[in-house]
Amino acid sequence: MTSVERFISYAKIETTAGNGSDKEVSNNKILDLTDLLLNQLQQLKPDKISVNNFGIINAKFYGNDKKDMIAFLAHMDTSPQASGKNVKPQLIKKYDGKDIKLNENLTLSVKEFPHLKNAVGHDILTTDGNTLLGADDKAGITIIMESLINVLKDKHHRSLEIIFTTDEEIGLDAHHVSLNDIESKYGYTIDGGDYKDLECESFNAYSMQVKVIGKSIHPGSAKDKLVNASTVLTNFHNSLPLYLRPEETEKKQPFYHLCQINGTEEKATAEYIIRSFDTYEIEKMIELAKFTAKRMNEHLNYEAISLDIRSQYKNMKVILDKNPDILKEVESIYKKHKIDYTYSPIRGGTTGSQLSFMNLPCPNLGTGGYNYHGRYEYLDLFEMDKMIEIVTDLMK
Repeated sequence: MTSVERFISYAKIETTAGNGSDKEVSNNKILDLTDLLLNQLQQLKPDKISVNNFGIINAKFYGNDKKDMIAFLAHMDTSPQASGKNVKPQLIKKYDGKDIKLNENLTLSVKEFPHLKNAVGHDILTTDGNTLLGADDKAGITIIMESLINVLKDKHHRSLEIIFTTDEEIGLDAHHVSLNDIESKYGYTIDGGDYKDLECESFNAYSMQVKVIGKSIHPGSAKDKLVNASTVLTNFHNSLPLYLRPEETEKKQPFYHLCQINGTEEKATAEYIIRSFDTYEIEKMIELAKFTAKRMNEHLNYEAISLDIRSQYKNMKVILDKNPDILKEVESIYKKHKIDYTYSPIRGGTTGSQLSFMNLPCPNLGTGGYNYHGRYEYLDLFEMDKMIEIVTDLMK
């Protein structure tokens, strides 16, 4: 089985994350991939292997040197923001640098996605325009599995811990990992994009649920009485800074992101995420949202708007700065392969963003996947194979 064949076999399994639970995996279909990976890992004869009730796999392969055990992590679930059902990857051989027609209605445009220029001459996989591809993070799983097979053939490797998680896309996987089973001192999540990017800095992340209770009155006699919950919620949203939204920001700029909104005259709800790399900055953003709700309630003369704001994860740079040897190790591998790496902040989070604060420092490495969470997703197979070489060396 080639690396691309392995990836496609994983991509075709529907693993869309559902609604979160503290008792079981969010979507039982994810367990189909758990079963496949469990079988494949068992064939490699691990020293220990386990799977918990969330479908999270932990496999250990004890090595023959004195280096600390190292963990490699990737997640099985895919984003609920686009369909992961009936994924049909399209292989483009030796990409020519032109726009790619995904289907009759959708085109992967070089103008819109200029990073495609870096893939000229490479084989790439795209979607058929109807689903996401699943490179996030089945490319990471593929890289880990291929690298593991490589080092086990040589029979010379350090002690390895392979952890495949579920429900990363809804922020729950780190909380569902069986921490008492982890023997590694540190690890690497293989869940990024560009293979040259070393990611050791993530957002500080909060969720914000907004609820509005209105006063429904017949529109014929509504003057000075009706409080339309949907209108109030719209006004709240428009009161947040217009240019602090994902579509207006980049690099280390923060944002409020409206993920979902529902409403009638009587009741309206919205789900937001709030992101910033700076702790002080995100605290001010939260204060602004609370102040906006407070002033609107004062204007309406009752508690129409309520906010539920919760921390999701913190910037892992705080932890990784205290563990510089982890980054020096991966730097040495990139230098060995003569790859000009760069340190890039993650405009998002990974399993490692949370595990770094749970006694398992985890920087993030790339996979060669791009345009995650949607129908324009693609995977640069040259980059994925380069990452297999890098991770193989990390495992030795």
